[in-house]
Amino acid sequence: MSETSSTFESNSHLANSRDFYSLVDGSLSRDGSKLKVINPATQGTVGVAIVPGAIVLQQAVDAADRAFVTWRAEQWAFRSSVVVALADILRKNVEELARLLTLEQGKPLRQARDETISCAEFLEHCSRQELRSIVLNKKPEAYTEQFFVPYGIVAGIVPWNFPLEAAISKIGPAIITGNSIIIKPAPTTPLATLRFGELIKDIVPPGVIQILADDGSLGPELVSHPRIAKVSFTGSTASGKAVMTSAAQGLKRLSLELGGNDPAIVFDDVDLKLVAQAIFNAAFLNSGQVCTAIKRVYVHAAIADRFCECLAALARNAVVGDGLEDNVTVGPLQNKAQFDKVLRYLDEAEKVGRIVAGGKAANLAGYFINPTIVTDISDEASLVKDEQFGPILPVLTFANVDDVVRRANSTPYGLSASVWSADTDRAARVARRLDVGTIWVNKHLEFNLDYPVSPSKESGFGAQLGVEGLKEYVQPRLMS
Repeated sequence: MSETSSTFESNSHLANSRDFYSLVDGSLSRDGSKLKVINPATQGTVGVAIVPGAIVLQQAVDAADRAFVTWRAEQWAFRSSVVVALADILRKNVEELARLLTLEQGKPLRQARDETISCAEFLEHCSRQELRSIVLNKKPEAYTEQFFVPYGIVAGIVPWNFPLEAAISKIGPAIITGNSIIIKPAPTTPLATLRFGELIKDIVPPGVIQILADDGSLGPELVSHPRIAKVSFTGSTASGKAVMTSAAQGLKRLSLELGGNDPAIVFDDVDLKLVAQAIFNAAFLNSGQVCTAIKRVYVHAAIADRFCECLAALARNAVVGDGLEDNVTVGPLQNKAQFDKVLRYLDEAEKVGRIVAGGKAANLAGYFINPTIVTDISDEASLVKDEQFGPILPVLTFANVDDVVRRANSTPYGLSASVWSADTDRAARVARRLDVGTIWVNKHLEFNLDYPVSPSKESGFGAQLGVEGLKEYVQPRLMS
């Protein structure tokens, strides 16, 4: 047995034999109800999260309030040093955290490692960001300055597709700007985030970062709490609307990154194999469970059949299985509800489209569906209109630019899109006509930590990354 396998067995046994606790006021809260966390690849228990009750939630809010008073007054250099220390913790514990991510979320281990490392890189980037005052008028008789102050307590609500990355994307900008934050992981994927809380317990001042396990009961209480000043939510559009309704009672500041139905438009002058591979990667990453993944492809009619066959070949050659196994490229759906939802899309696809690859659940113990390519399908099919959030991709055709732009925009969502053409000027002209927050040309799912991204329409609002993402966590003030 290899050393890696031996280490995995040790870690796997550890995960199955232990409880995971919430970080509250610098300590681990050991009282509460038990929530079993299921491995979607095996349907076995990964570990148990101890879910605290309403009393502990109030203790966390009180601790966050106390911490905020001190933390906001700290020099930026000190806050930056703490953020760097958090990044160091992630880098030193990549293997453990990545394996926990794979066990609870299902993604291949390589993707889980990438997620953990990207979290460290993001925190290191945050540690170098500072919002300085802006002098608008230097004249002594009319001196005017804009400056920025933290909101207070931030509630970070985290989804199950990228549990650690989504948590860190909120923690970094919140605390570098002087806020305290309470993170609530999704009920089905809390373990890696709770373990991160255990690892940072003695690194971060008590109350500055707290992480509360939840079985579905604490989220609404956290969002509606009168002392929460800002809510940063990542999740479905339906849940985002509920969060917005609750937050409206206190006019809380909000950032919402919600669902997407992200189109790709492929012109007839592309390198078929190269672009098919790029689109396949961007559609089936994390088994398609990515908000900004490609959800539908519009291919020029002149190359549609050949392009579709390229995608189908990639789907047939994908390695489906437990993310801890070598060479696996497509893991399970994260939970049974999502698995059942995607199965319904498959049933519809058989009736209203033509399946050219996949189309069935894999013959494995967990929530596995073979990567599926569907063509000859109408824009009115629910597979095309909805955010499927699974390993199933509809391929549609077009011949007219105005027509394909209209069809791509015919959705309530507005998260991201991409345009693919050897004529980059043409691609850019089409890209500017798409009603989404982020439009890529000849690429997809490529982010730069200095470039802000913002959803539009029912995909949410607010910015992430760059200086604009930092400003989501501060109140601008003007002194004149």
